[in-house]
Amino acid sequence: MKKTIALIALVSVAGLAQADELVIDISGSNSWGFQGDPQNEILNILVGAGASITNIAWDVNLTTIAPSWFEEFTMGFEGNSEAANPGFGDAFGGTNMNYAGSQASGIVLGGDGMLDIEFYEVNFDDIAGGVDTIVEAGSTITLTGTGFVPTPGSLAVLGLGGLVAGRRRR
Repeated sequence: MKKTIALIALVSVAGLAQADELVIDISGSNSWGFQGDPQNEILNILVGAGASITNIAWDVNLTTIAPSWFEEFTMGFEGNSEAANPGFGDAFGGTNMNYAGSQASGIVLGGDGMLDIEFYEVNFDDIAGGVDTIVEAGSTITLTGTGFVPTPGSLAVLGLGGLVAGRRRR
């Protein structure tokens, strides 16, 4: 039984040594205007106090409302300290266009552990007071880094290790 406990502890420590990954479903989000527009949608995601984000990846399906273009859609992270523009260079609009990519990040979160993501337009706000771009179903952002709040799966493994250890003592 001691080998089992040691193995669970080893697996738990190995899991902690690897980079954390958090996948965020952003389906149904919209961009309305320029950065800071009160109508823009902002997601507040609990990542972890003092967490460090080293990479931001996206796999998004976008639909623009004419006359908006794909290259105008932007995702601003942490007060726009970093921004991603998935459709950069596509000076046209359309329906359900897929964009996938990634970029290195240097975001370090504060004590509250919250990351804000604002969806907005750059260069032109083609539809004043209306939605310019719709983020369609199946769209995600993946954050990679360290110090993330443990996922339920990680907590389950740690809890299982505690149960095994507790049961052996009885």
